Amino acid sequence: MNFEIAPNSSVIKANWYDAKLYCFALIIDGKVGWRLPTKEEFNHICKSDHDFVKDDYWSSTEVYTDYAWVQGFGFGNGGQYPGGKTFNNSVRAIRSLS
Repeated sequence: MNFEIAPNSSVIKANWYDAKLYCFALIIDGKVGWRLPTKEEFNHICKSDHDFVKDDYWSSTEVYTDYAWVQGFGFGNGGQYPGGKTFNNSVRAIRSLS
C-alpha cells in the first residue's frame, strides 16, 4: 500500500458529499491531501492489519448518480455494497504517499 490511513480519532459520520469535503479540508500533523479511499483501496486495507472499528465507511467510488460503494467492517463478513449518498456513514480518510 502506498497510502497513509488517517487515525481513528479523525473519523466522523457524514453523508457522501460532506465526507468528500471533510477529507479535502482535513489537515493532520500538517499533512494535507486526504481523500476517501477507493473501493479497490478498501480491498487492500481489508487484507492488511488495520484498526478500523465496526462500522460502514464511505469509499470515493461511485456506483450510480445517487450511490457510492460502502465498505463494511466487523458485521458478519463485512463486504462492500452500494449506499445512498445522502445517508450518514463513517468517514476515514487516506493520503497517497509519493
